[in-house]
Amino acid sequence: MRKGTLVAAVTVALLQGLGATSANAEPVMGPANNTVDLRVVNNHASPVTVYVQDARGRPHYLGRVATSDFKILEIPGDIAAMGDVKIQVYPWEPAWSLLGESAGVATKLLPLRIGDAVNIFVETNLLATQVELEKS
Repeated sequence: MRKGTLVAAVTVALLQGLGATSANAEPVMGPANNTVDLRVVNNHASPVTVYVQDARGRPHYLGRVATSDFKILEIPGDIAAMGDVKIQVYPWEPAWSLLGESAGVATKLLPLRIGDAVNIFVETNLLATQVELEKS
């Protein structure tokens, strides 16, 4: 009983000494707050690899989305802040395929800001792929 009282007293003293109160808690800004959501719905017959091309023309790998799957990828805020970007989608084709990974689609230049979202619906016919831009 005395040991429990001592533990409680030490805990209270530490909390007061550190100034820990829930009212003074500062929000922590995580990486998800500094990104643009890229929502990919893959209706293509094979998995797709997704890249974002920055304003300087450099591609950045964002991830892979399986066939008949939906995935939310994140475009880093520093890439979006550089200027307009392009989203590039390439179906994964086996090395022995005639297409390889060279046949894909890309969006036009997109002006993105932190908090925006891009929806991409990848279709079996890549030319029928649709893109929606949601501004914040």
